[in-house]
Amino acid sequence: MNDIRHAILKELISFGKDFQNTHIADLHHQNSIENRNIKHDLLNFDYSKQRIDDEVLDYLMQIPDLINLQESLAALFSGNILNPSEERGVSHTLYRKKTSVDNFELIFTERSRVKEFLERNTSNGPIKHLICISIGGSRLGPELLYEFQSLNDPTNIHFCSSYDLFELKDILKNCQQTETIVFACSKSFETSEIIKNLNYVKSWFSENPKVNFQDHLFGISSNACAMTAFGIKENNQFIVLDSLGGRFSLWSSISLPAFVNSNYDSYQRFLEGAQLADEHTSLSSWESNIPVMMALLSIWNTNSLDINNHGIFTYSFRLRSLTKYIAQLAMESNGKSVNFQLEESPFKTTPLIWGGYGVELQHSTFQWLMQGKTHTSCDFIGINDKRDESTDSQAMLLSQVVAMTYGEKNKDQPFKSIRGNNPCSIVQLNSYDLKNLGFLLALYEHKTFIEALILGVDPFDQWGVQLGKKLATNFKNNEEFLADYFSSEFLPKS
Repeated sequence: MNDIRHAILKELISFGKDFQNTHIADLHHQNSIENRNIKHDLLNFDYSKQRIDDEVLDYLMQIPDLINLQESLAALFSGNILNPSEERGVSHTLYRKKTSVDNFELIFTERSRVKEFLERNTSNGPIKHLICISIGGSRLGPELLYEFQSLNDPTNIHFCSSYDLFELKDILKNCQQTETIVFACSKSFETSEIIKNLNYVKSWFSENPKVNFQDHLFGISSNACAMTAFGIKENNQFIVLDSLGGRFSLWSSISLPAFVNSNYDSYQRFLEGAQLADEHTSLSSWESNIPVMMALLSIWNTNSLDINNHGIFTYSFRLRSLTKYIAQLAMESNGKSVNFQLEESPFKTTPLIWGGYGVELQHSTFQWLMQGKTHTSCDFIGINDKRDESTDSQAMLLSQVVAMTYGEKNKDQPFKSIRGNNPCSIVQLNSYDLKNLGFLLALYEHKTFIEALILGVDPFDQWGVQLGKKLATNFKNNEEFLADYFSSEFLPKS
């Protein structure tokens, strides 16, 4: 298979040489504006501002068949694909199916328990605060969902993961034990940040002897034994499959805290949107398949145009945390170079994913992009709804795309020029609805998976993360460990 990848890369580099001095403005024609726009009821994807022509596009459309993409997608959607380096399955697409799948009945059992919890909410009286102790995908996904819904009543939701405890301490300043519940969300239930924050909040609850901490503590994990050992009652435990990766886990009970101010129907709409994205990816032809096109453009920009970073800029306040979510999804999945078969990918693998809320970046990042010397590829993501609050943001998004791609020359005063030529795509949600958000997030999951197949890496393991944790454990178990690498003034003060 690596021979095929080498051949693909050779063609991409050859095509790319012809585009080194080509400007996006030179490629503009009205047909491309309409033809390079994939439309769906929930979302539109426009890639007419990419630095490609029809010949390049025709070649990119051959790549999915060269890597047997259809076969791999079928395995993904049936739960048959494996994460071989960790000897685990992969089950995130099964979490949004409408009916149960053999050997994965736990998914629907837990979905029923989520429904029961949201309909009951809590049985502990007037709960004003929910503290969600989580990190990585267990935090980024639910936090994004919470912000998107923009619901703060009747329960204030707080997310916490800091190792220095300042985040948790600031949250607790406004809480009372009788009015607070805690969710500990960790797939392994062994992450040091989770345990440290849990121990602190446990001591905080002990300050009120009338409150039983166990009645206010809930856990979401694949490790039931660890939850029980910590003191979480069985009735307060939600179980996720070990085959569910953390950065793919928001379709499970991991997202429960984000829905306590809405209802189970909202959760179902979110899952329905993702399931529609699965159908779109599975059934659409390559040229009208949004995640396929996203993945191919990423490979093109990184390996043919030598652009090593990808900016994701959002133009809705409700999507302000989306970039962080996609950054983890993409870089933890595909930030690799060697697969379990000991094959090194010939490609430059995932680019740096960065960006943020577009309005806040106007006076920093965009100055650098408009007139600096570094190129980036971009996704501009907005919500084009009929509501008044979305129209100005959509107009600003489109104007920024024009500036970023076409630029503007000023021969007399070149310091007033915008160089442009940053390849951009536009991702437009058509409504402020959880179904649309679910569709969007699942598309980026599939884009990540398809890109990994082309690159030849396993998107479901994360050995870099695990080895980094091992180094941290070395420090905890051996106080002299850091002294071998740093001068004394940098060592933790006792």
